[in-house]
Amino acid sequence: MNIFNFTEQKDNDKEYKYKVLVYPNITYMRDLEKDSYVVVLRNVIKELNKVRDDIHWTILSPTEVKSLIFPNTTQLPIELPSYPNAMRTHFNHKQLLKTINWKKNDYDIVYSHLPEHTLQLSNMFVNETNINPKFIGYCHWYEVPENTAYAKSMLMHNIAGTLEMEECGVNTKWLKDLIIEKSKLIYTKDVTDRLEKIIQPHYLGVDDISTGHKHKPKTILFNHRDNEYTGYTWFVKQMDELWEKRQDFKVYTTLTDLDKPYAERVKLHSRDDYLNFVRSMHMGVGCFQKYSAWSISTTDGLSQGVPYILPDKMCYPEMVGDKYPLLYKANNAQSFKDTIENVLDNDYMRDEANLYLEPKLEGFRWSERVNKWFDSWKTIEDLKPMSDTESYKRILDFIHKKKSVSKKDILEHMNWGVRISFSEYRNRLRLEDTIKFTKNRYEVK
Repeated sequence: MNIFNFTEQKDNDKEYKYKVLVYPNITYMRDLEKDSYVVVLRNVIKELNKVRDDIHWTILSPTEVKSLIFPNTTQLPIELPSYPNAMRTHFNHKQLLKTINWKKNDYDIVYSHLPEHTLQLSNMFVNETNINPKFIGYCHWYEVPENTAYAKSMLMHNIAGTLEMEECGVNTKWLKDLIIEKSKLIYTKDVTDRLEKIIQPHYLGVDDISTGHKHKPKTILFNHRDNEYTGYTWFVKQMDELWEKRQDFKVYTTLTDLDKPYAERVKLHSRDDYLNFVRSMHMGVGCFQKYSAWSISTTDGLSQGVPYILPDKMCYPEMVGDKYPLLYKANNAQSFKDTIENVLDNDYMRDEANLYLEPKLEGFRWSERVNKWFDSWKTIEDLKPMSDTESYKRILDFIHKKKSVSKKDILEHMNWGVRISFSEYRNRLRLEDTIKFTKNRYEVK
């Protein structure tokens, strides 16, 4: 039994003009449905399916991801180590070459969520297949000293893979600027100028906007991981000091146990339960100090009408606007505690923050975000076609004669192997009014 037969394609006659191969970045193997890569990809496919029906997605995956099963997706097996640092260094060339099955399949676009492997992917496609895809991507995690505890990081691999892409999304302009600055320490101006064009902000979205709920007074939500880059230790220190002054608040955590008299962890088993709990909080907090790309935990709260106490640096002025009333001076403990006390003691502060955010929230939806990426996804349509050569005419005549052929049929008819790129011929066939691309075949309309 092949456990990777996740998606049964029932509409093999459906026309798909573009085929996208998705390369994953998986750091939370224990529960893939919660992995940020899966969250992003699920919403990309869901939102694009609302506005167009001409893309088929082939997703490389270590195991079944139920939320990535759509009528226009196929999942193929790929082995990845579960430890993030090992995952980023592991590239199984032989297995990948077999899995993509280039003699039978075509891919117009490679959508890589792991820049560390993208140079290897590009090399494999160009040198060992007859597919010459366009590379686009999204980087969930550039490894820089501010966010990486490893003694050795992968920043140079990050950058090398990014340079293979036509465009690589990152979740804030702040992160883009940080990576450009780090790159200047290693690369020439020509390279950093290229990165300036390739790396573009792809803001992440929210599933649901639901505001105006009743809240439990004087409750504080910390729904981030207990990592150093989230400012967890710093946050606990400030709460300890505030508790010495006043014992009238309660801190709730969702991802870590905090053994303090003022704290309680809540364990929630579904997304709906989580959002229902979040919206009951008086306020949320963000304590990131050196690094914080787009914080989904923060936008989760904002989308439910919960204002967050946030630093006035990094991505936060970009996220909520620099006039947001609950920004505190970054890394300033007194400013942080003063802002919390102000919200605890003055109900109007919560209302003021929510009133400020209200007109911005609609723009937080995934539909408002995803559809703007990659020049409204026109990037995937800009593919170089073959000119009207004799070889092309032979292929066109062959399809018209047989009515329905596979890529393998065409290659055998032409007696072609790896040395002749087929992608340009496919791109030319796409322009023919009489030819229809299905998931695996070329057919006469």
